[in-house]
Amino acid sequence: MGWMHESDTHLHEAALVAVFEDGTESHGSTMVDGVDYEIVAPGRRGKDGLRPSAEVVGWLLSCDCASRSSSEVLSWTDPVQWTRVPSASLEDLANHRVFAPDTDLDVNMRPEVAEAARAVWRRQHLDPIDADGEIRAAAEARRDADARLDAAVAKARRLGRSWADIGAAAGMTRQSANERWKDRK
Repeated sequence: MGWMHESDTHLHEAALVAVFEDGTESHGSTMVDGVDYEIVAPGRRGKDGLRPSAEVVGWLLSCDCASRSSSEVLSWTDPVQWTRVPSASLEDLANHRVFAPDTDLDVNMRPEVAEAARAVWRRQHLDPIDADGEIRAAAEARRDADARLDAAVAKARRLGRSWADIGAAAGMTRQSANERWKDRK
């Protein structure tokens, strides 16, 4: 596909996938007798699984999301289709309008199109996932820190430290320290 992103839990691979008016998606492209075709039915022989690339009406921004902990692969697709427009003057990447002549439909290779699509992919798909991962990591770190703090307070109490000493070390009042840890062993 086009672009990759790795997180602790997933591997993401995204690209703009050519689509036809009836919603059929391309699985790649090939050339037969000098004519560009999109592969729409992989595994079929001859032209049965092919459609002329000139019939592409747009692209779907799609991501395959593979889990690192299982063989599960999920897909994400941007709900807004990127529309193929008939002239360069009508191209407007911010509004998902792309000019592509019949001889050059691999828009993933155009740096400005790839940059616009990657920005949408990051904003709509990856950022929310990354934020969730950051929250999970921070929550886990907090649980670990709380457990270490609880153990340190328990040790201090076993060594005879006062609630005033513990509160000062923890950045709180004696009373707050007592209320927080008095029932913990």
